[in-house]
Parts: sequence; structure tokens; C-alpha cells
Amino acid sequence: MAATLKDVAEHAGVSIATVSRVLNDPEKVAEHSRVKVLNAIDELGYSSNTLAKSLKKDGLNAVLVMLPSLSDSYFAQMGQGISDVLASYGYLMITVATEGESDLEEAYLLKAKSMGLAGVLLYTAHRRMPSSWSAFCANSPILFLSNTDPGGVEGANQLSIPWGELGELVATYLLQQSRSRFLYLADNISGFSPEFLEKLSSTVQRAGGHCEHRWAASSVDDAARELERYCSQVGQVPDAVITQTCFQGTGVLTALTSQGLRIPEDTAVLCLENSRLAQLTTPQLSVWGPSGYQIGVVGSRRLLNLIHTGEDDTVSGTTDEVILTLIARRSTNAPQ
Repeated sequence: MAATLKDVAEHAGVSIATVSRVLNDPEKVAEHSRVKVLNAIDELGYSSNTLAKSLKKDGLNAVLVMLPSLSDSYFAQMGQGISDVLASYGYLMITVATEGESDLEEAYLLKAKSMGLAGVLLYTAHRRMPSSWSAFCANSPILFLSNTDPGGVEGANQLSIPWGELGELVATYLLQQSRSRFLYLADNISGFSPEFLEKLSSTVQRAGGHCEHRWAASSVDDAARELERYCSQVGQVPDAVITQTCFQGTGVLTALTSQGLRIPEDTAVLCLENSRLAQLTTPQLSVWGPSGYQIGVVGSRRLLNLIHTGEDDTVSGTTDEVILTLIARRSTNAPQ
């Protein structure tokens, strides 16, 4: 006989109302109680979700995709890549926007657990997976598309991207253009690991240059303000600016041109987000890094293989690699 809500409550030593809140409004329940209820659900095999039951009955599968934004071009492309892969393998895609909010992420994971989904693709600001999330990996794998350390938790995995290598490549490329004063603008939902900044800085410093990181939100106006603030404090303009997003890159272009500076003669601007917006600016932005679409395709293929075999390989039996590609445009290359 299938477990009931009452069975879960008794097993967890809580009220039926508490179990119901965990399933429907998890953010309103204390973590200690949530963990007890989730463990009871696991042990009893309880599922109250109609969608989950119908999926199992019809032999279908569903994957939860959690992204900071669904309107931002980078994450929209990522979602499209995921959708293309999941659809080709007959998987239902359930997409939610978290706005980078930790509480929302945990709430969605709690609901995903009660639904019995096949797996989760997640892009988060967390550098290390919160310990409270480990309970969600017991039955379904989680694959982080961001630079998030799974902490060795079984069922939690991370898409591997060589950010350290990219940091060295970007530094070397700009140093070869005789750049020496580097500024890196990135916000707190950066998908780029500390290794990127470390390699970028160390490579620049070895060449006798200077590299500084400043926090800037992923918006045109905030990036422009932060660049102007940096120039005022330091007393000089950087001759190389690297931005996390194309919106930030657009803000940098605006701030530089408003000061009468030439791009790239006075300052080169390079963006680490390979999105369509990079081609719509004046001048067009040079980009170096994986596109959102590529991350979506590779990440979803990795997750499907984890679901099917428990191994981090692609469903076709070959290994997909995230490719770091330089697309040099006018913002770093003056016309001959």
C-alpha cells in the first residue's frame, strides 16, 4: 500500500500540517523539520504529485531547470540548448527563474524532491553546495552549470569548465597588445571560478602589469558607474577591461566613449559572455568563453547520462567538452 501523508507525518514525528507545508511552502518550515520530513518521504517512497505519478505511468521523465533569469540573453540561450537536448530524448523540461535568491532555490528543490523528477540542472551563486541540499540528491542527480563545488555529495555534480585556463589565455592575449593595467568587472552570481581571476592576475603580474577586480551588477548602468568610480579612485583609466556579461561590457563602452577615449586604441574591452548582444554594440564586443547555448547542450547531455548510467559521460558514449573560443571583434582589435 502506498504511503500516505499521515504515514510520513508519523514517521517524521511531526504534524500532517508540517508535512503539507514542506511540500507546498517549504520556506515556512524550519530546516530541522524539513530534513526530517524529506528523509521520511525518501524512506517511505511517498509521492503526492499528480504530475510525477503520470510521468511514471506513461514512462516519461522530467528535468527541473533552475536559472537566475529567463529573460537575460545568456541564460535564455542556455535554456534553449537544454530544451533542444531534452526534447530530443523525450524529456519534459520544467524551467523556473530564481533571480539568484537562495531561498527560492531551496524552495524549488524541495518541491522537485516531492515531485520525483529525474534530475535537476541548476545555475547558482553558491560557490559550495549548501549542506541542506544534500537530501535532494538521494533519488535524483543535480548538475551545477555554475562554478559550484558539490562538496563530494553523492548525486551532486558540476559541469567542468577550464576557467583557470581561460584566465591565462585572456591575460596573454591582451598582454600581447601591450596592455598593462587590467580591470575585471564581475557580479555575485558569476559563473566564473576563483581560478579565473587568480590566473588572470598572476599572468598579468608576472609580465609586470597590474590587475584589479571590482564588483559590478550585471547591468549597463552599474558597470559604467563602477568603471567611473575606479578611474576616479585610481587616477587613471585601465587599458584593458574584462567583463563577466555583455550588459557590463556595454556599460564600459558607454563610460569610455563619454570620456572621449578610443576603443580599443586607449582601452580594450573583452567580455566573457558569448551572447548575441556582443554583436549589437558599437564597437562590437570581443568575447572569449563558452556560449550559454553550448553550456546548456553539454550540461543537459551530462545530466542525462548521469540519470541513465550514473556516470559523467554523454548519452552517446563520447565525452562532450566545453570549448573556450575567442571571437575577436572591434573592441580589442583596431582596424588595419
